[in-house]
Amino acid sequence: MKTKLKLNYTDFWAGFNKTNNYFHNILKQHYEIEICDKPDFLIYSVFGKDHLNYKCVRILYSAENRGVDFTRCDYAFTSDYNPDPKHYRLPFYVYCYPPESFVKPDLDYVAMVERKFCSFIVSNPGGKVRNRFHSLLSNYKPIASGGKFRNNIGYRVPDKEAFIRDFKFNLAFENRSFPGYTTEKIMEPFVANTVPIYWGNPLIKLDFNPQAFLDYHAFKSEKAFVKHIIEVDNNPDLYLQYLKAPRCENNHLPDQFMPQAILARFHYIFSAPISPVANKPQSLSFFVSRSLYRLNKMHRRGYL
Repeated sequence: MKTKLKLNYTDFWAGFNKTNNYFHNILKQHYEIEICDKPDFLIYSVFGKDHLNYKCVRILYSAENRGVDFTRCDYAFTSDYNPDPKHYRLPFYVYCYPPESFVKPDLDYVAMVERKFCSFIVSNPGGKVRNRFHSLLSNYKPIASGGKFRNNIGYRVPDKEAFIRDFKFNLAFENRSFPGYTTEKIMEPFVANTVPIYWGNPLIKLDFNPQAFLDYHAFKSEKAFVKHIIEVDNNPDLYLQYLKAPRCENNHLPDQFMPQAILARFHYIFSAPISPVANKPQSLSFFVSRSLYRLNKMHRRGYL
């Protein structure tokens, strides 16, 4: 018999499906879930404030670079390296891709050496580092841009993976850089069996094999990084070393990101005795925590 669970979701992105999403698909295998307006547990994200209307245990999931405000939630899943016992690190790329995507397939990699140079698919024009580096690397060879931003192919690509697959490299830069903050950007070229050129999480080598991608953070200057990219592009043997390397250590998704580990975390949350933060009176520590969270958020956005 499955344990009954009264649950709801709110403040997620447009198109979010309450009964078909990463969390629900893990939980429904072990719980009999009732989606209701008065749940015992709420999983919410950062695209609204509806979660403040719930008086139950609140569980934050954030794929954005915002940090955690524990005056609003009881538990949190984010990409941060946050030592708080109420926090669990879960980068967005884990949400987006199943565990089998992290396993390097057996392919004819030698045939891939002759592909075109580099792809770039971006719609948001706001990434200053990304934009600057795109211009710098384009001085070496043209970069095929298939997104809305700096499009130079005449159309917006309908299938990212298919487009990226035709190129040796993919310029996979995040919008911002912060320790732990890793979206789907690096996985898009990986699943297309292309070498990522990555900037964003300065600790990215803790998540992925540094021999499998070109890491901006490993070089002292952008000039040195471009020089290395040119070297890899012109050396088939060196390129194949990157292309053939496993994406992750031991060629699989780390254990802490496997579905059974996430399920175990929820078992703990659902069984832990707790007075929901929504029912606690505000105190001096509440206002201090809120102020620190806001300062941290400004720092992540480059205002401080």
